Amino acid sequence: MAQQKPEDTPHDARAKSRDEFESLDREFGVKAEVEGLDDDPILPHRKRMLFLACACILDLKKVIGYPADQASQLLQVWKATVYLTPLIGAYLADAVMGRFWVILVFSIIYFFGMLGITLVNVIPAIKPIKGGPEPPAGIGATKGVFWAFMYLTALGSGGIKPCVSSFGGDQFKESSARERKWRSSFFNWFYFVINIGSLVASTVVVGVQENKGYGIGFGIPTIFFAVAIVAFIIGALFKLYTCLPAEGSPFTRIWRVLKGAFANRKQALPQPNELYEPPAGSLAFEMAHTNRMRALDKAAIKGDAEKPVSRTEVEETKAFLGIMPLFLCICIYQMAYDPIFTLLPYPGDVMDRRMGNTEIPASSISFANTFGVLFTVVFYDLVVVPLTNKIGRPISMTFRIGLGFFVLILALISAALIEMSRYKLVRQIGLVDRFLAAGPDADPLDPKFTQPMSIWVQFVPYFLVGVSEVFTNIGTMELFYTQVSEGMRSLGTSFYLLTVAVGTYLASALNIIVASASPVDLWVADNPLFGHYDWYFWLNAGILAVGLGIYILVARTYTEKPVINVDKDPFNRETKVHSELANVSRVWPSINSSSRMSELRQRSNASMISSRGSAMSGGAGHLHGSNAKHGGMPVTGAGQFSRDVRDLDQV
Repeated sequence: MAQQKPEDTPHDARAKSRDEFESLDREFGVKAEVEGLDDDPILPHRKRMLFLACACILDLKKVIGYPADQASQLLQVWKATVYLTPLIGAYLADAVMGRFWVILVFSIIYFFGMLGITLVNVIPAIKPIKGGPEPPAGIGATKGVFWAFMYLTALGSGGIKPCVSSFGGDQFKESSARERKWRSSFFNWFYFVINIGSLVASTVVVGVQENKGYGIGFGIPTIFFAVAIVAFIIGALFKLYTCLPAEGSPFTRIWRVLKGAFANRKQALPQPNELYEPPAGSLAFEMAHTNRMRALDKAAIKGDAEKPVSRTEVEETKAFLGIMPLFLCICIYQMAYDPIFTLLPYPGDVMDRRMGNTEIPASSISFANTFGVLFTVVFYDLVVVPLTNKIGRPISMTFRIGLGFFVLILALISAALIEMSRYKLVRQIGLVDRFLAAGPDADPLDPKFTQPMSIWVQFVPYFLVGVSEVFTNIGTMELFYTQVSEGMRSLGTSFYLLTVAVGTYLASALNIIVASASPVDLWVADNPLFGHYDWYFWLNAGILAVGLGIYILVARTYTEKPVINVDKDPFNRETKVHSELANVSRVWPSINSSSRMSELRQRSNASMISSRGSAMSGGAGHLHGSNAKHGGMPVTGAGQFSRDVRDLDQV
């Protein structure tokens, strides 16, 4: 790259900046430019932490003074930690503390991590000065404090990531067909809101960091996060949440099942009615028997064991093991996800980036991804879902996930076709020959080498990736929550997040393999005039097509978990009492809530008896229904009767 001189153009400055950061692009997948920061719109969970990573990578390089390669290596280790800590948070939520407490405690931890990073850029004794002398306490102290708080945020995210969406899902009653539909809609709008937050962070907060300093830039999200914690606590004080208790270690239960099945492996397969199950109501949750993995049923053969394995524990293990093939398939999807965001910005830099009289950064076009997510969530939830339900062909979670695979294949194909057209164009107009004739110091970012293809053609692949997210990522989030037991839903969500980590590392491995296989004629060349970016997109599309084929085979054999204990009363009279008492500890959730569950059963039965008596004495005019989870206005009449009966049919 050409060295910047006093008379250099803005494009020369951009070239120098790109030269400084291109090792970060390869190692970490985060691209920074002089004008601003690349948004990395991969997943909403990636967005929340990669916003911090993107901001910190500039802080490390520009202010703290790390070399580019060392900064990327340190952030790569931090990023790996971010995707491992959700396993810790999920275990604590399912086994020890419950989701409410884990969210609250780990949010406070995350807040102090953000506060610490902010203070590093504010306190004079440790504040690094760009291009100036070391802070009074020494740069070593600054680095030590900075990384301590960075890892504090990684720990905090481990409790937030796997529990927030799960806690939202807990607010809907499993046994109600109506509330299961609401829960599915909740996951759509949860994803929608996260993308809104990401859009604001990447457009507003990053601009503040660049123009007003990192102290203010980090301080803004820190303040808003503190407000979010306060709002979360206020919601608990006003008894707005259903807070389910921890159910003990799911790993212990899985181990007991595997151990029991192995111990009884030589016995004949038992019939479903021969399996041990404690009396109804003695378990925190129950699961119906299924015919999958029948060998595990042997663990629940009735015997004289002091603590026998129950049918529900066997089904819990079946449900968890049943999603593992889907987990592996979705890792392939996440692997094919990365190239759009890590490769397209490079050719975008040398394309026609004019928008009116201004020139936009290559990364700005990635807003199409967020637009694709926002548009598709609205269209899918408000148009597609009601329409398919009306015609009696609702979209299953597995079909929805597979549809996302197909749309991502289209996105990769569109990117490959764009690159094929771009390579053909630069050769037709002799741009490659002119660049070679300019000598070894020629800069591909020089305006005279700008390729006469508008960057707006990249809108298509970015938009399609956003559409695929809505189908596959939200579908996976919902499936990994609903298809495991109530005692391991946080763990299920953490495995959804784990697909992101595994997919990212598979993408890195594929990049290394391709680079090693073509050392002379690089597919992904630093100079976008050369290389074979189109081949790389075709390769990923082919891998994903194979992955889709495997996924279809797996999905066809997958059996969803049956719903038990469904509402039998067409008027849903017990809903209000159930919902109020399911707040296992009203304001502050208790870890041991067996007494609350007993109270729930007693009051629910009393409510049913009272309701029946009222209906018999008052006639049809006194039949009341409840439309809301926490109790709505009583309604009467034949219209409500027909709606309630229709809901019962759907159950």
